[in-house]
Formats: sequence, C-alpha cells, structure tokens
Amino acid sequence: MTSSAQSVTTGEPQVQPRKKIGINRWDSPWLNAKFLVGLSMVLFIMLMGPVGRLFWPEALSYPASSPLNLPPPWAPGLDQTGLKVVTQTKSVSSAATATPAADAQPAATPAQASGGTSMTGGNPLAKPTAAAGGGSMTGGNPLAKPTAAASTSGGGSMTGSNPLAKPTTQAATQTGTRQLVGAAAYARFGAPSWEHPLGTESSGRDMLSVLLVGAPRSLRVGLIAATIGMLIGVLLGFTAGYMGGWVDAVIRTLSDAIIVIPVLAVLIVIGSYVKVLQIENMALLLAAFLWPAPTRYVRAQVLSMRERGYVNMARISGASSFSIMFGEMMPNMLPYIAASYTGNVSAAILAATSLEVLGLGPTRIPTLGMTIYYAISAAAILRGMWWWWGIPIVALVVVFSGLFLMTTGLDEIANPRLRGRKKAAAA
Repeated sequence: MTSSAQSVTTGEPQVQPRKKIGINRWDSPWLNAKFLVGLSMVLFIMLMGPVGRLFWPEALSYPASSPLNLPPPWAPGLDQTGLKVVTQTKSVSSAATATPAADAQPAATPAQASGGTSMTGGNPLAKPTAAAGGGSMTGGNPLAKPTAAASTSGGGSMTGSNPLAKPTTQAATQTGTRQLVGAAAYARFGAPSWEHPLGTESSGRDMLSVLLVGAPRSLRVGLIAATIGMLIGVLLGFTAGYMGGWVDAVIRTLSDAIIVIPVLAVLIVIGSYVKVLQIENMALLLAAFLWPAPTRYVRAQVLSMRERGYVNMARISGASSFSIMFGEMMPNMLPYIAASYTGNVSAAILAATSLEVLGLGPTRIPTLGMTIYYAISAAAILRGMWWWWGIPIVALVVVFSGLFLMTTGLDEIANPRLRGRKKAAAA
C-alpha cells in the first residue's frame, strides 16, 4: 500500500511541502545575501563617477573652483547661513573682555599689594589685603575669603587658592568661552551653503565632487591591478598544476621567491623615484606583486582536479591540454577564482591607498588616498575640518566592507559545507 493510500484510509491530512519564500526560492547558490549586499555596495562606488556627473559638476573637484574651508551645512550645531555662529562668538568675546564700572578699585599701595606675604607663603593665618587676597605663591590661606580684587583672579594664588570658592562673573564668562562647542567651533570658517553639501577644503575643492571622482578611481586602481595579477596567476597556476615536471618546479620557485618580498617597501622605493605616477602606472606596479598568491591557489586546485574522472575522459577522448584546463576545469573553479579575485582587489586598494597617504600617488588626480594626504599635510585634524579626512575614510570603509562581504559570500557559494551549516543553523 502506498503512502497516499495510507493517508486516505487513516484519515490523516497529507503534509504538503512548504514553498520557499524570498529571493532564493529557486535554491540557487549564487543568490547569496552576503554576496548580493557586497556586490551592491561595490557597484554603488563604481557607478558614482559616471552617474554622479549627471547631477553634480566634475569641474568642482579642481583646485580654486570653490570657496575655501567651508563646513557642511548639515554639521551639528551649524545653521545654513552661519550668521548666528559669528554673532554668538562675538557676543561671548565682548562679554569676556568687558569689565563693569562698579568693580573698579583704587590702586593699592606697595605695602597693601605685597600683603606681607613672602615667596614661601608668609603667615598663612594673616588676613589678606585688598590687592593680595591672601595669595602667596604656595597658596596662602585656602580658607580665607577672597576680596574683590582677588576674586577676579579666582583667589589669586599660583596653585589655585581655594578650590571651593565660587567663580565671579568674569571667571564664569571665561569658562563659558572655553566650553563653546558645536556651532561656535565653526565660526573661524566661512558661511556654509547647500551649494557645497559636503563642504570644501583648503585648496578650494568641493568635497562632493572629490568623492564622486576619487572613489571610483581608487576602486579602478584595485580592479586593474587585481585583474592583471589574476590573469597571470590563473595562467601560470593552470600550467604548473596540469603540466607538472620542470614547468611546475620553475613556476613554483618564482612564485615562492616573489611572495616573500615586502611589497609596500618596494613600492615606496619605486614611487619615490617615479616623477609622474598615473593610475595605470600604479596599477601595473601593484599587479607585478599580486600574481604569486593566485598562482599557488590555482595550482593547488588543479593538482586535486586533474586526476578526476571527467578530466581522464576528456584526455582519453583526445582533447587538447588547453581545452581540458580552460574548458573542463575552469568552470568548476569559477567561485574559487572569484573569491581570490575580490581578495586581490582589497589588497591592491589597500596598497595604493597606503602609497597615496604617504604622498607617492598621482598628485593631479583626485583619489581617496591623496585626499587624506592633503588633509594630513594641512593639519585638518587639528583645525577641526573633520569633513576633509572623514568622508574619504567612510568611502574606503564602504569599499572594503563590500569586498569582504563578496568574498564571504563567494566562499559559501563555492563550499557546499558552508551552505549546509548555514541551513542547519537556520533550521
């Protein structure tokens, strides 16, 4: 008796399989959430250049194209015009320097000014005079009440005098001046406007234009370098793993010798001698050191795949070595190669940004690393121009986060065990 007949005779309801809900209803490994989120982040950075030019002028990324040192109009505590900020600062400064006429005191005699106090403190129990206020260089009597003249200096001693005494009007005004934060901190800059939503820097560049131009170019350096390095690595890795023999020994020796070279130190030396460094030149320099890692990775995969059944069948059928390597093995290794490629893109962007932050990048082309270099050179951190160095760092975080999510998603796509663990944890 079949299971359907048993369910009819016993009267038990037949359980229908529940349909999958979501984007992965077809159970495709490529519909991975991490991979799709990371890919969307990278595509967003990549399309900022061509799409952003349609809405924002690229010419504002040139020096002297905008006013200098404008903060973003949406900065906390800052209004759109900046007039309130300047007025507030001027009023506080005038209040700090003003002295009421009622507080004016006649000039004290030398005896009263000295107050009988010595440099070692004198008599700490002596009553303070009008001018001295009990203020010796060692503190005097901390329990004595300050007079009118001494109260203006907060007790008058060089060690602080009475810390429990309440500050006067002038001292409180000076404290309020020091505690001004938020809007008044931007008063030394120009009046912001929505014509420059992300502000400007000391060279007269609009930060939004610099971001739209520099972020895709920084990603472009990584893509070019990783693509060239990956092509060389795949070609050498397939050749070494499939051919074997002396070919494998030569390629393996070269890759092992280059992979131990400190890449950043060599690039710093090369970049210091190159007078004009373009994006393409920097990408070629990076690609020269990015091929050993994918070569070793692809070689290890080919060594494990060349003895499988479908490879032996293709070899028996008379297929050429090229068609076996790139027609039979290559499709099965695409997820692994893609994961290695995203890792190389991250390494290339990190190396290029490190060179640019040191001032060894393309000086005439806006990139994220060169923007940070100019911000460091102009002391943007000490001047409070956080938008100059903070915006490029946020863009780099988005790029690296997207590439990391893509690498993690591709690992899950290529490794069925990771997908099985994920499904088991979700169940």
